[in-house]
Amino acid sequence: MDELIALATGEQCKIMVGKRNYLLDAYRKGRLNYDKAIKKKLPIGSGAIESLIRQVVNLRIKGNSKFWLQENAEIMLHLRCQWIAGSWDNFCGSIFNSFIKPQTA
Repeated sequence: MDELIALATGEQCKIMVGKRNYLLDAYRKGRLNYDKAIKKKLPIGSGAIESLIRQVVNLRIKGNSKFWLQENAEIMLHLRCQWIAGSWDNFCGSIFNSFIKPQTA
């Protein structure tokens, strides 16, 4: 990688150094330990996440005749995550509690 960086010039060099530093940091933090993940039978591909994005985002949020402002679509995704995670009641309770001011006598 250092040989490739030596060949790069200008903006390309900055980009290459940034990418190298990102990979080195990920390696030091153990995020690139594929052997360990495989031994634990964890998925190492992106297929499951890509499928989830297709099902949740593309089909439900970006379906036919559906138009969203970006900030509204992000809120809807957050609400859907709360529902699926089974934390809807806690989520709603925290919202309601944030608007209710305690009364003092």
